[in-house]
Amino acid sequence: MYNYVVSKLSRRKTLRKITLGICAMDKKTRSKPMKEIIKRLPAEMFEVIIFPEEMILNEPIENWPLVECLIAFYSNGYPLQKAIAYAEAVKPFLLNDLHIQVNLQDRRRVYDLLESIQVPVAKHVYLERDVPGAPCVLEEFDEYIIVNGVQINKPFLEKPVDADDHNIHIYYPMSAGGGTKRLFRKVKNRSSEFYPNENELRTEGSYIYEEFMVTQGTDVKV
Repeated sequence: MYNYVVSKLSRRKTLRKITLGICAMDKKTRSKPMKEIIKRLPAEMFEVIIFPEEMILNEPIENWPLVECLIAFYSNGYPLQKAIAYAEAVKPFLLNDLHIQVNLQDRRRVYDLLESIQVPVAKHVYLERDVPGAPCVLEEFDEYIIVNGVQINKPFLEKPVDADDHNIHIYYPMSAGGGTKRLFRKVKNRSSEFYPNENELRTEGSYIYEEFMVTQGTDVKV
């Protein structure tokens, strides 16, 4: 597909370059994968314009460069609604949809989307303390919990619904010794810590409770 697009572009009658904007946080635009993408774009066809992070965060969209094509994607701290407003005003060709990225900010929306298109997900249930009037009944037992009438057996994961919160806990059954493993953003060479005497669930915030999938000791991140 890439070769086909390049071939079509190479037959354009005009020699004017196509302006391609990259609108993302500095950590992403300066990453090795992004540099590799840019390197593969024919320099005689594309003028790549990287939007500075300071401009994205602090300047109105009227001051942003005008581009014909746009790569824009969400990460922690990114003003997604501002980027959406820019895309709606300028109407560049979007290489990735911006509106659907709103779903990435809430793990519940991601799970609901996966289920709506019949992608298998682990057995899970929502405890929504952030939704007025939502059922919020949690019962804790040594080997399982019951959330709004749904039983989730240990070991299970407790994931904040906020996708930017990477403090995920794994709770183990008392029959296996109990305890909690706490996952977090990698610090030096560590991304988790085990607390053998901590067994109680968090009492503030909204969470997804999900049965743990056994992978023979292999960590799998998607």
